[in-house]
Amino acid sequence: MRVIIIFLIIFLNFIIQTTLLGHAQVMGIMPNTALIIVVTYAMLRGDVEGALVGFCAGLLADIFFGRIIGVSALLMMFTGFFCGKPFKDFFKENYIAPIILVGIASLAYEFMFFVFNFLLLGRTNFLRYFGQIIIPTAVYNLVLCVFIYRMMYGINGLLEKREERKRGFMRKRRG
Repeated sequence: MRVIIIFLIIFLNFIIQTTLLGHAQVMGIMPNTALIIVVTYAMLRGDVEGALVGFCAGLLADIFFGRIIGVSALLMMFTGFFCGKPFKDFFKENYIAPIILVGIASLAYEFMFFVFNFLLLGRTNFLRYFGQIIIPTAVYNLVLCVFIYRMMYGINGLLEKREERKRGFMRKRRG
């Protein structure tokens, strides 16, 4: 059930990000809600699940919009893995850690995206890209992080309760 729900979230986010959020641009910048979902899911579920969700979300973006298939998938996968690594036992009701991590992940992801998609193609105007794309995207992501983290936290809690009931039911059947 968890797999179906998270794939549904990734797919719905993709639809929302490509349609509705196009109208919510600020100075031509759209938030990267897929990145926020990957970071928050990795924090809630760990590095392996974060990497898998990141790979799927990135691959979906690559298939429809990527110049090079696999760049976003690879970057999102690494983001999910590294964001999930240190947060196995943190206080999940704390909103400060996700905000800080989304900010750092946004900066790192956008920088690496610049390296793979622009720098390697000979476009070297990094300061312009940093000031006009990376910083505004990170700020936009920070604003939306609180809402998306709250949503992901609630969904994760419901799924964990369901999984716990199922485990308890299976123990009773065996015993």
